[in-house]
Amino acid sequence: MLRPHAVAEAVSGAGSAPDAPVVRLLGGRQFMQGAAVLIRPAPALIIAALTVDVLHATSMVAAALIWPAYRRAALTSAAVAAASAGAGALSLRGAPR
Repeated sequence: MLRPHAVAEAVSGAGSAPDAPVVRLLGGRQFMQGAAVLIRPAPALIIAALTVDVLHATSMVAAALIWPAYRRAALTSAAVAAASAGAGALSLRGAPR
């Protein structure tokens, strides 16, 4: 969120870099979601967070197909969201029900 241009360029490679407001919005969502789970790691909140991550990853794969110029940035965002969803799912394995 603090250096959106640097992040956008780092994940875009030779492709087009997403606009700074988009990077800030997605970074802010990831930050707020992570903070909420850290503050209150209840299973219901973790499930909600990993659902948002799965939806985001899916939408980024679609974006990569629709806008090839942004493919690398979109697939990087999808990979980060998928990893976050995976971490959330793993954290639920030992959670009391």
